[in-house]
Amino acid sequence: MSRMTEDQLKAITDQEMRQAVGWYSGKLAAQRQKAMAYYLGKATLDLTPPEIEGRSSVVSPDVRNTIESMLPQLMVKFAGSDRVVEFEAKKPGDEQKAEQATDYINHILHVKNPGERVIYNWLKDALLSKNGIVKVWWDNRSEEKREDYKGLSDVELAQLLDDDEIEVTEQQARVDEEDIEKREEAVQQLTAQMQQAMQAAQQNPQAAQAVQQMQAQLAQIQAAPPVMVYDVTCKRTKACGQVRVDNVPPEEFLISRKAKTIEDASFVAHRVARTQSELLSMGYKNVEQISGDDQATALNFERIERLGYDDELAYLQADTLSTPDDSQRVIWITECYVRCDFDGDGISELRKVVRAGNQILENEVCDVIPFVSITPVPMPHKFFGLSVADLALEGQKINTALLRGVLDNTYLQINGRYFAVDGQVNLDDLLASRPGGVVRVKQPGAAGRLDQGAGDSQLGMSMLEYMKGYQEDSTGWSRYNQGADGDSLNSTATGVTIVTNRADMRLDLIARNFAQGFRDLFRLMLKLVSQYDQRESVIRLRGSWVNVDPREWRNGFDCDIHVGLGTGDRNQQIQHLMTLLQQQQMGLQFGTATPENVYQAQQELTKALGYKSADKFFTDPAKAPPKPPPPNPEEIKAQAAMQLEKVRQQGAMQVKQAELQADIQRFQARAQTEMQRIQMEAQAQQASAQSALQVQAANDERDSVREQARVQLDAELKRMEAEHKAAMDRERLEFERWKAELESQTQIYIAQLRTPA
Repeated sequence: MSRMTEDQLKAITDQEMRQAVGWYSGKLAAQRQKAMAYYLGKATLDLTPPEIEGRSSVVSPDVRNTIESMLPQLMVKFAGSDRVVEFEAKKPGDEQKAEQATDYINHILHVKNPGERVIYNWLKDALLSKNGIVKVWWDNRSEEKREDYKGLSDVELAQLLDDDEIEVTEQQARVDEEDIEKREEAVQQLTAQMQQAMQAAQQNPQAAQAVQQMQAQLAQIQAAPPVMVYDVTCKRTKACGQVRVDNVPPEEFLISRKAKTIEDASFVAHRVARTQSELLSMGYKNVEQISGDDQATALNFERIERLGYDDELAYLQADTLSTPDDSQRVIWITECYVRCDFDGDGISELRKVVRAGNQILENEVCDVIPFVSITPVPMPHKFFGLSVADLALEGQKINTALLRGVLDNTYLQINGRYFAVDGQVNLDDLLASRPGGVVRVKQPGAAGRLDQGAGDSQLGMSMLEYMKGYQEDSTGWSRYNQGADGDSLNSTATGVTIVTNRADMRLDLIARNFAQGFRDLFRLMLKLVSQYDQRESVIRLRGSWVNVDPREWRNGFDCDIHVGLGTGDRNQQIQHLMTLLQQQQMGLQFGTATPENVYQAQQELTKALGYKSADKFFTDPAKAPPKPPPPNPEEIKAQAAMQLEKVRQQGAMQVKQAELQADIQRFQARAQTEMQRIQMEAQAQQASAQSALQVQAANDERDSVREQARVQLDAELKRMEAEHKAAMDRERLEFERWKAELESQTQIYIAQLRTPA
C-alpha cells in the first residue's frame, strides 16, 4: 500500500468530524441545551409560559437544587484531601516509588494546576451535560515575559547575560549618581583634613609628609574613571514543560458515533479557540496567514445558552470579532486523534492531526488520546450516559406547571374577574379596586364575581408534595440528604437513617462511576510525567522537602490506582478510625498489630481531622532510632544479686558508722566527767590552801614561819598544777590516739564502699 497524502488525510478528518457525535446541532446538543436552560431556571423551550398577560412565568428549580445538593458531598469525596488517589506498587521494591508518585501527581494536580476548580467543573459537567471531559497533556509551550532592571553593576550585568533564558532588547549605560555623591563627599573630607594638616605642618615640619599623602589620595580620586551602571530591558523566554489538566466544554468535544469508550474510539477531536500568540508559543509555524477552522463554533447553541444567562450579546464573542492586534486574533482549530494507516503498512496507527481551516498544522504519531470522561449514569454499550439533569427534567416540567397553576389561582382569588350589566353599573367604581370601596349599581345583581378560575388550592399543594416524592424517587436525592426538611425532627431517627442511607447508596454509586475516570486521569498524568519530565524536582511533601525524579519511574514501575471513596461523612470516618485504634491497642498486646499498623491508622485519622501531614503529631516507627536488645535473664539475675550485696554492704557500713558514733559520744562524755572531777579537786585544794594561809596569817608570830608557809604553799600549788597538766596531757594524748584510730577505720569502710562488687 502507498503512503497516504495530506489531502487524503484532510478528507478522512473532514468525514470523521461531520459524522462525529457532537457536531453542531443534533439530539445530543438539543438535550444538553435543554438541561442548561432547566438548570438556569429560564422560562424557555417547553417551559415557556402562555402568552397571556398576568399568567405566572415562574420556573421550579429542581434540576439546579438537585445538582447543587449533590456537588458538596462529591467534592468532599474527590477533593477533600491532598491524596484522593493513591498508587500501590505491584512488584517488590516499588513501594517507595509508588509513595513518591502518589505525592508528586497529587502535587501536580493541586499545586501546578487548579485542581479543585478542575474537579468541580468536571463533576458539574457530568451531572448537568451527561459526560464531563477533561484534557491532560504535556505542555511544552514557551512563555515570553518582559523584565526591566535598573542600575545594574558590571558584575550583575554579566550574571544576567549568562542566563540562557534572557535576551537583552534594550541596554543603556549611565554614570552612577550615588558614586558621584560618594566621591564629592570623600573630596570634601580630604580637603578639610589637608587644610588642618597644612596648618599643623607650619609648626611641625614632620606633618608635611601627611599633607603629601592626602594630596596623592585626592589626585587619585579625581583621576579615577566614573562608575557606570546599566539600565536593561530584556525578554525572558521560559519553557513550561509540565502536565496540564483542563476542562473541555461539552460542545467542543467530538467522538465517533461507534465509540463506546475514548480508548477504543476511532476518532476523537477537540474544537478549541487559540490566539495567534498561543499557536506560535506552541511551536506552530506560519500561523499568520491561516484561517480558523469551523469559525461558526462560536455561535453554537449550547455555548450561547450557557453564556447568555447574564450576557445579552453572548453570540458576539471576542473570537468572532476582528482585532487590530494580530497576536490576539482568535483561530478555531480542531485537534483530531484519528486511527488511520498513514504510512501505508496496512496497520492503523493513532495519529494526532491538528486542523486549522483547510490546513494541517501538525501530523504525528501518538500513543494515547489525552481525554478522560466521567458520567453519573453510564448506559451500556454506548459512550454518552445519562445526567442527573436528565433524571430531573420531567419532574421540573411538571412541578413548574403545578406551581404556575397554584400561583395563577392565587392571583385570581386575590384579583378575580367580575361581570357587570351594561348600563347598570358605574364602571369607574368597579375598576377602582380598593378596600372598602363602593360600587354604585342601579339594581341588585347588576355586578358580581365570576367563579371561573377559582380552583382547589389544597389539591395543587398536594400535587406539589406528590411531585417532590416523585422527584426524589427519580434522582435518588431526598430532602433528608439536602438538609432542607424541617419536619424531619418529627420523624424517628431510624426512619431518617434508612432513607438517608438509601440516598447515600445512590450517591456512592455515582461516585464509583466517577472513580474510574479519576483512575484514568492519574494514570495518564503518571505516564506523561514519566515520559516527558526530564528534570529532578525538589518539592515540599508531607511537611518535608523531598527530591523527586520522575525518570526513575519509566522502567519496571507498574502500579494499581486506588481512589479514596467513602470519605463523605468525616465525623463518621473519625469515629471508625478511633474504634480501629482501640482495637489496635489490644492487637499490640496479642501480636495481631504492629507499631507500623498503628502509625498508618494515625495518619488516616490526621487526614480525617483536616490536617495535611501526620508528621507533626506522630513519628514513623521505621524512622525512629533502633531500640537496644532486651537484656539476658541471667544478666538480670546477676545484676539483682549484685544490687542486693551492695545494699547489704551499705547497711553493714551504716551499722558500723552508728556504733562508731556511739563510741565517740561515750568517750566525749567520759572525758568531760574526768575534767570536771579534776577541776573540783583543784578548787578544793586551792580553798584548803587559802584557809591554811589565812590561819597562818592570823597566827603570824614570826616572819620566818610565814615565809616558810608561803613557800610551802607555792610549792604545793605548783605541784598540783603540774599534776593537773600531766593529767590533761594524758587525756589529750588518749583522745588523739582514739581519734586517729577512728579516722583510719572510717577511711577503710569508705574504700570498701567505693570498691565495685
